[in-house]
Amino acid sequence: MIMSKAGLFIIIMLFLCMPLASGCQQTPPPPPSELKVELLGNSYTLLVDSEGNLTASAELTSADGSVSLTITKGTRLLDKDKHTLQLIQVEIDPTLPLSPEGAYIMGAVYDLKPHGATFSFPSQLTLKYNADELPDGAEESTICIASYENNKWSVVSLQKTDTKTHMVTAQISHLVRAGVIVSQELPSTETFPKPPTTSASISPIVQALSNGKPTLTEFGSSTCIPCKQMKPILDELAIEYEGKVNVVIIEVYEQMALTRQHSIMAIPTQIIFDSNGKEITRHMGFWAKKDIISQLNKMGVE
Repeated sequence: MIMSKAGLFIIIMLFLCMPLASGCQQTPPPPPSELKVELLGNSYTLLVDSEGNLTASAELTSADGSVSLTITKGTRLLDKDKHTLQLIQVEIDPTLPLSPEGAYIMGAVYDLKPHGATFSFPSQLTLKYNADELPDGAEESTICIASYENNKWSVVSLQKTDTKTHMVTAQISHLVRAGVIVSQELPSTETFPKPPTTSASISPIVQALSNGKPTLTEFGSSTCIPCKQMKPILDELAIEYEGKVNVVIIEVYEQMALTRQHSIMAIPTQIIFDSNGKEITRHMGFWAKKDIISQLNKMGVE
């Protein structure tokens, strides 16, 4: 049987159109991926599309209500390498960076990780503060959220403070360390009795070292959370090593010159000096009692 030219033409056209027809079928979009959020005792799972855009608005709060993070639908969340973010962690920083001069950190500093992760639209960070920690001479109206990057504090934009609920909210565009800061008049009282006028420049550390014994010094603050945890340990060591080791606590905001002299960048920072005043070791953050004793033993102090 001989096929007509018209029939052959139709068959050829059908053959050529088959790939085009199959190409016209829509490919279903990839399913959304999960973004995990670990927020101080609470865990959340958010959904983001293939480009990292949040599929629904999210209001996230820590278990104790001290930290909240609100992210709007459509916000693109990327890590520092511009990949879709898969995990956000919010933790209390184990050390407390020193506040700017003339300011005071209220409560903990929160570490939002991974550092460098960005939001395409600003998100709201809300931190709760304890009004009882407001230092003398400071006004609650001066409270704000500040971020800490590259060893420097910066006030976050678009602040709103609610003095009734004692919460302050600011907008953030990336994940950083952040805390509540208030302007203040630095107190003039000192932690240690002033030495005689002829020795007014002598620091509490030098005074302690003058008896020829090793000295355990902590630079901290009475309102710093890890510093509060260290206080009973230092009190116990002062009793147990009485006559063998000097234990000195420096209130950094009352001894700023001494704090800078020893290059303190965060609190609590512990420094152990030998009997000659030489710095033997330095530690930042909470330091377990057994580890301090181990270090003293290495120096021959039993």
